Amino acid sequence: MDDFTPFLVGVGPASTVVDPDGTPNNILTFGVGGSVNVDWSFTGSAAPILAGLNFSVSLYADPVGLPPNVVIDSPQIVDGAAPLPSPPNLANAYQATFTIAPGSLAVGAYRLTALLTTTEKTTGASVPIAGFVDGPIIQVAP
Repeated sequence: MDDFTPFLVGVGPASTVVDPDGTPNNILTFGVGGSVNVDWSFTGSAAPILAGLNFSVSLYADPVGLPPNVVIDSPQIVDGAAPLPSPPNLANAYQATFTIAPGSLAVGAYRLTALLTTTEKTTGASVPIAGFVDGPIIQVAP
């Protein structure tokens, strides 16, 4: 995560693949699907600026082997003024959830990549707070 250390320190993003029942699992069944949670958080004295920002999160599945990559679900826009409730989460913690619809990925292996960028709400101007997570590798089984 690019941030403004020590005034604003970012943690993440991190991604977790889950079965439809909510169990973390890097092997999904083709006809069942699952989802991916992308989490990130901030600490520091500049955290109040987060309320004026939007985070845009995209998730891609790159086949291990032949291309092309696959965009998972729609890009998620997360309001910087709406962090996850605390507790049990940290203050200024955020999450975007992407659905992997049943049958949307062919049987095979995929490397997931989540990309997070930030814009200022009122002007739409890009803000130099960004991050990505490359991985995990998942298997879509028959």
